[in-house]
Amino acid sequence: MRRFYLALTITVLLLSFAAAQDNSADEEAIKKIFSAAQTIKAEAIVAEGQGFKVYRVFAEDKIIGWVVKLDEMGKVKPITFLVGIDAQGRVAGVHVLEYRDIFGAEIKRRSFLRQFQGKSLKNKISIGADIDAVTSATISSGAAASAVRKALNIIAGFKK
Repeated sequence: MRRFYLALTITVLLLSFAAAQDNSADEEAIKKIFSAAQTIKAEAIVAEGQGFKVYRVFAEDKIIGWVVKLDEMGKVKPITFLVGIDAQGRVAGVHVLEYRDIFGAEIKRRSFLRQFQGKSLKNKISIGADIDAVTSATISSGAAASAVRKALNIIAGFKK
């Protein structure tokens, strides 16, 4: 019985450590999107029938934006995105937190992700319309556009 409790304690500690590591990677990326960020508060929400992590980002006790962490399906495996939305409802930045597929990782390039900056729900945010796909990464490019549209919709609903 003693070994069981020891194993349980070690498992809980490892899971807690992994969760802390996950948040630190998120927070590091969030600070790249919102360089003025001083305080970041995470909360879990349900929208569009899915669970998401939304970060409220503050500077001088004033909200400057939100960051939505979400997965969109790549060709074979999901891609984890962080999408920053500023207080005016525009995309502040997009970060690929985890890319799991074998091909298409070029969507992590700043030159591709920068295309989303300043977009809002008024824009199409569609590959071939106002976003250029990465050559040989059409599905991954589409996943990025989908993640941005979804994040904008989530925050629009979240703000109400």
